[in-house]
Amino acid sequence: MSNSEKTTRERPKQRRIPFLMRATFAGLTIALTSLWALTVSYDISREELLGFLLGSVLLLLGVLLTAALLVSLIKVMAWLISRTKKPAAEDEKLKD
Repeated sequence: MSNSEKTTRERPKQRRIPFLMRATFAGLTIALTSLWALTVSYDISREELLGFLLGSVLLLLGVLLTAALLVSLIKVMAWLISRTKKPAAEDEKLKD
């Protein structure tokens, strides 16, 4: 029996935690551990750290909101353009 056959047969069909969720948890764990190491090594106060974290979260939320609005705007513009071109194509069919 080859190694690939052995691993595919023993591999679970469905994992308990999806890959993206595991990657997210790992990233958050690494980020929190890094922040803890920085606060210990540079003796940063809890208030400064909370202010930094709050500012970072607000910045990320602003970027996500701006991206969502930009995508929505592009989708609406594309939909409006397709709606304005559609009657012109129907008029050409009626002329023929």
